[in-house]
Amino acid sequence: MDRHISKFQFYKYASISFSFYITMSLGGYVTVFLQSIGFNASHVGLITSLNSGVGVFASPFWGMLADKIRSVKKVIIITLIAGVALFALIPAASRVNVMGVSLVFFLIPFSMFFRTPTMPLLENWMIRNTTKEKLNYGAIRSYGALSFALASLALGYILPITGVAFTFYINVAIAVPVLLLFVFVKGSADFEGAGKKSLTFKDMQLSRLFKNYYLVTYIIFAVFQRVPFQCSMIFLPFLVAETGGDTAQMGIIMGIRAFVEIPMMLLLKPLRKRIPLYFIIMAASSLFMLECIFYSFVTNFWMIVAVSIFHGLGNGLMLPTGSSYVFSLTPDNLKATSQTVLGSMTAIAGILGGTLGGILILMIGIRQFYLIIGMLIMAALILFILSFVIGEKILGIKRPGLSVV
Repeated sequence: MDRHISKFQFYKYASISFSFYITMSLGGYVTVFLQSIGFNASHVGLITSLNSGVGVFASPFWGMLADKIRSVKKVIIITLIAGVALFALIPAASRVNVMGVSLVFFLIPFSMFFRTPTMPLLENWMIRNTTKEKLNYGAIRSYGALSFALASLALGYILPITGVAFTFYINVAIAVPVLLLFVFVKGSADFEGAGKKSLTFKDMQLSRLFKNYYLVTYIIFAVFQRVPFQCSMIFLPFLVAETGGDTAQMGIIMGIRAFVEIPMMLLLKPLRKRIPLYFIIMAASSLFMLECIFYSFVTNFWMIVAVSIFHGLGNGLMLPTGSSYVFSLTPDNLKATSQTVLGSMTAIAGILGGTLGGILILMIGIRQFYLIIGMLIMAALILFILSFVIGEKILGIKRPGLSVV
């Protein structure tokens, strides 16, 4: 590809990443909003479990549809529009009860039917196109981390003034340029299914996903890690409150996390030429483990901010690497399905994490809770490491090599 065209394409994808992850930063305040209207940890955990239950079915449904009709892009447009529209109705729904139960218990999970698959599908679309056009996906993804960081830091100062409900309304305005960019940016992979018939489920041969040992073991690892990781993400506002901080300033924590992700994402291209993706995933998991363990010792808001740097370092490695690892192990006509199957399996973990996490906090307190989930992440990491020993030494399956996906 011509260097000037390549550079132009790079910035088109970077613009999509930048604008899309602003909407993701706005979506991170659901727990804070529920907490602000009187929901306790158990209520939040229940809603999170319902969200995950919906995600179990929503993610593979949309992923298989994308592969079946040979267009990830069309499915993203549908899920983006519907997800944003439903998300904007949540504050109004919180004032309505149905048979004594707040309408948010129904609306939030319904909105997640569309919102949950959007990010993995977008990442899949990005990886498809950047791989085909030989562009640096990690660098493109770093623009999303930058916008997430800037938006989160801004929200940390704006929301104490406007109130948390502001995020649901402004999300609609931010989503419009995302949609316009996405509709008008043409990627090389968008034309792969042009003029071809939709695949039947028999043609797709879904069973091939579960015959790849290293793909299956990664999914199992992701599920086991996701239970404690989900807890860590969901219940952080309760740790902030425990230490006397203002939960409306959660944006400061999320912003600093995202800023730290950027250099890690920029390092990924040279790292991948020397280190297999699964080693990078192990390093990221180790950082998540340290984050949770250190949270059990914090005593004020700024200590939480400092510990959150471990999360940023880990996420900067995990976000693009996890998606790329799955992409590299999957047959061409199942790449969208594989990403969303992974999302579905980790949603099952979210059900456990959301339900058990809320109960556990009430039983043992927030600090002991974080210590326990740090140990659980360590256990998941050990299992992942052992999967390569078993695969190579016992089953005789050669482990994946270097990947520049």
